[in-house]
Amino acid sequence: MSVVETILVFAVIPLAIVLLFAVLTLLPGRQKKARYKPGQPWEHGPVWWEPHPLQAGGHHDSGHTAIGSAASSAGPLGGARGTW
Repeated sequence: MSVVETILVFAVIPLAIVLLFAVLTLLPGRQKKARYKPGQPWEHGPVWWEPHPLQAGGHHDSGHTAIGSAASSAGPLGGARGTW
């Protein structure tokens, strides 16, 4: 294999593949709409990041109910403290 063939195989072809992937990933992003910025009015429906309050709980009937009923307390449980 000559020096030109070696450079072509080990440098030019991998560089062409990397550039092809760069073009394929960067060009479609230029056609998107402008993103939401703080202070602009929100023109879309609400986004839920947690279960709906009416549907949270009650869907799960397993042996955990017997353990949970014996160890219930008067205050709110869960949260960042980890007191479940």
